[in-house]
Amino acid sequence: MIYALIVAAGKGTRMGSKMPKQLLPYEGSTVLETTVKKFYFHKSIDAVVVVSPSDGSLDETYGKMMDALMCEYDKRILLCSGGKERYESVIKGLEHIACDAARSGVSKEDVTVLIHDAARPDVDDKIIEKNIESLERYEGVVTGIPSTDSVRIAKTSLKDILKYPIIGSAVVERNKVFCVQTPQTFRLSDILSAYRIALADGYVGTDDASVAEHAGMDVVIVEGSDANRKITTKKDLPMAVRTGTGFDVHKLVPDRDLILCGTPVPYEKGLLGHSDADVATHALMDALLGAAGMGDIGRHFPDTDEKYRGADSLKLLAEVRKMIGDYSISNVDVTIIAQAPKLAPYNEQMTENIARVLGIDRSCVNVKATTTEGLGFTGNKEGMAAMASCAIYK
Repeated sequence: MIYALIVAAGKGTRMGSKMPKQLLPYEGSTVLETTVKKFYFHKSIDAVVVVSPSDGSLDETYGKMMDALMCEYDKRILLCSGGKERYESVIKGLEHIACDAARSGVSKEDVTVLIHDAARPDVDDKIIEKNIESLERYEGVVTGIPSTDSVRIAKTSLKDILKYPIIGSAVVERNKVFCVQTPQTFRLSDILSAYRIALADGYVGTDDASVAEHAGMDVVIVEGSDANRKITTKKDLPMAVRTGTGFDVHKLVPDRDLILCGTPVPYEKGLLGHSDADVATHALMDALLGAAGMGDIGRHFPDTDEKYRGADSLKLLAEVRKMIGDYSISNVDVTIIAQAPKLAPYNEQMTENIARVLGIDRSCVNVKATTTEGLGFTGNKEGMAAMASCAIYK
């Protein structure tokens, strides 16, 4: 019988997030759910055990998540409470598996356990298969990848390294160095015994393989992959990039000021609208709202609302910037479509205004103008149009 033991009892404090890292969005669900699915839907895995925080704070959340998965597929997912430290959580998870196997009439010697970190959601089927197949011939299996960096070993402890900027070191042959990943795979009887020995000796290993070796077990390495990285800090999360486009049109009429990207442009006519009718800024606002999936300016700043009559569109743009919240703006591009007047002399000021309001570097803003060669309503000087695009990320 083969179990996957997913260790998800940590708080992920190095992530710097209010939410535990295993519950952060990932591939359309969460980090944890993505990880669990890799084992749950694997043909060789009979059951999955997820270890939750010892204080029970996430039991309900985990439970709902696992219940939803079990509605999709006829395989069991079990939950158990962990400990304060990872090794305590692993021991509790192993003991839970032992009890579950016993209820099924299966001895510990006939149970294989793949121990995996919840924060490694990109494990693949090949890695899982290599672990299972290798255990048929060896006592323990650890997933690892060859080091791509040159490696040196310090001649003093890490604490001393932090105190002294210059330390002695020696070269380590890089072709003999592997970076360890999970899953790490063992027979339940062997790894449970190894953890009990470590506990009695007061030994806390860096991973399951080190605990196994402390108990005298031989552990072999199977090849992992660069994709099977552990999510530890925000830098380890894939960047979510979204793009948006905006388009706006306003009529040209006498006795109105012409404002474009917050810049007054001398001209015989101005744009008609409920606010200052800044067509370029309106197109940009729509692009940003679209990228964030937040509708359009008509939804947030309706022309039926008197408080927006004559409004400064740059101030409305500042409001849009607040609305999109945690997203950072990679770049924006605005195209103004007008037969007249000539807008090239005002491009720099328009660029400066947009950059200042959005809080981004001027190099991330591009404002340009074009004509329609005398064609259409813009070519006939009846109105102006603007297009905008943007990329945002977090």
